[in-house]
Amino acid sequence: MVGKGRRVYDLEGVLGPSVMDFVEHHVRSLLTWDILVFYHRNPEAVLDIEGLASRLGRRVDELEPEIDALCEGRILSRAGGLIRYKPTPEMRETVADFVESCQERGRRLALIALVLHKINPHGA
Repeated sequence: MVGKGRRVYDLEGVLGPSVMDFVEHHVRSLLTWDILVFYHRNPEAVLDIEGLASRLGRRVDELEPEIDALCEGRILSRAGGLIRYKPTPEMRETVADFVESCQERGRRLALIALVLHKINPHGA
């Protein structure tokens, strides 16, 4: 048990507590990660789910639960079938920190490890 706690502590040291908390609460999968990066880089994008699926090279049925979760987390909004990036100013800053973390190799590897651990917590 101590070993696992130690690994999380090390990740927090690399990523920082705000990014760790953001991942814990909002990044359900690597697909969520892709959606967040897309909307952060294209904040004015207004797409239907088919358009977003096309942009990300994914299937609509894969996106649906991720979009729902990001809407519940008040990062995206969906009205009339159109999906928009609508975070609060504070959340926008946190998403920016997350995306910035994706740019640095060491932090990106820590993020991948954290997300993969969320997907499969009992894996090696």
